[in-house]
Amino acid sequence: MKNTIYTIIIVVCIVLAALVFVLTRGGSGGIDSLKRGELIWVKCKNKSCNAEYQMDNKDYHEALQEKMKANPMMMTLPLTCKKCGKDSVFKAVKCEKCGTVFFEGAAGLDDFSDRCPKCGHSATEALRKERKAQQGG
Repeated sequence: MKNTIYTIIIVVCIVLAALVFVLTRGGSGGIDSLKRGELIWVKCKNKSCNAEYQMDNKDYHEALQEKMKANPMMMTLPLTCKKCGKDSVFKAVKCEKCGTVFFEGAAGLDDFSDRCPKCGHSATEALRKERKAQQGG
């Protein structure tokens, strides 16, 4: 009798978990949830080009998705540079202090990914310090 009750409880929990999963994943998130007009920085890794420009975030992710469909085994995929035409464009960050455009993580794995390699500023670090100061800590 005890085993039957435990089995029923386990089955009910699994059904509830599946139901919650299905209801919470549908329709929200993904590329379709991105709005047009949000610009991001990208930079070309081609040493003879080094182009830096902004593009629509949704366009970036749609192009990335197309590249991933064509090359599903690739971990990181470059987009085609609009200046040099080579597949060498990756998402980048523009420093809010000095204006340098750089690739995320340029400062290293043990630092903030948005740390500017030129002036050392990190918007993430500044925001955390500001929040900590507001909390009185």
